[in-house]
Amino acid sequence: MEEQELKEALADCREKLERAVSAEKSARDELNRFVYAASHDLQEPLRAISAYTQLLQRKYAHDADSAELISFILDGANRMHSLISSLLAYSRVSSSPRRTHVNLAVIVQLAMANLANEIRAAGADITYHELPELAIDESQFVQLFQNLLSNSIKFRSQQPPRVEISAEEGQEACTISVRDNGVGIEPKYHVQVFEVFRRLHGKEIPGNGIGLALCRRIVEGHGGRIWVESDGKNGSVFKFTIPF
Repeated sequence: MEEQELKEALADCREKLERAVSAEKSARDELNRFVYAASHDLQEPLRAISAYTQLLQRKYAHDADSAELISFILDGANRMHSLISSLLAYSRVSSSPRRTHVNLAVIVQLAMANLANEIRAAGADITYHELPELAIDESQFVQLFQNLLSNSIKFRSQQPPRVEISAEEGQEACTISVRDNGVGIEPKYHVQVFEVFRRLHGKEIPGNGIGLALCRRIVEGHGGRIWVESDGKNGSVFKFTIPF
């Protein structure tokens, strides 16, 4: 009798857990749909604001005070556009990635091609060694590496950026490392940097605080985890795992 009661209790717990997981997934999907819809619907009025403000800018170009105020409006509109675009990208990352077998070297090359102007302007040196082939979502991983490389360029030290990408294959997962010689991240911020809208620097460095959150969403969607190692002085190493 006790064995039967235990089986029933376990079955009940399993059913409750499955309902909780299903409810959590439904809530997450609903939130993603809301973020996508809200971000998409904000694009049109924002374009109208920018267009009419540009007309005002041309009309009052001779008036220094008006031109300055108008430039503030345009700057705010541009920053809002960047934020909305990032939110759309964040909401589009599926928790069920479309996996194909791709060599990570190809992914890195595509990300570097997208950042060619930034790499050239900063004089950045990006190298990679013996990267494996993994079952991943190609477009998501191009975005992942693009964000990590862009961060290494933006948060550089006095020296030209140097980024080294390497991989270590374990029994159950592959660990990818992206090492740079930038300003580093203080240990107390190692978790916070992956939160949405978390920015550790002022407006002098462009960004909206979504890039690393997007990286975490991509990695976790592939069943892995991502973290950063840094003493806050001598560069950073972003690492993430992808299970086989």
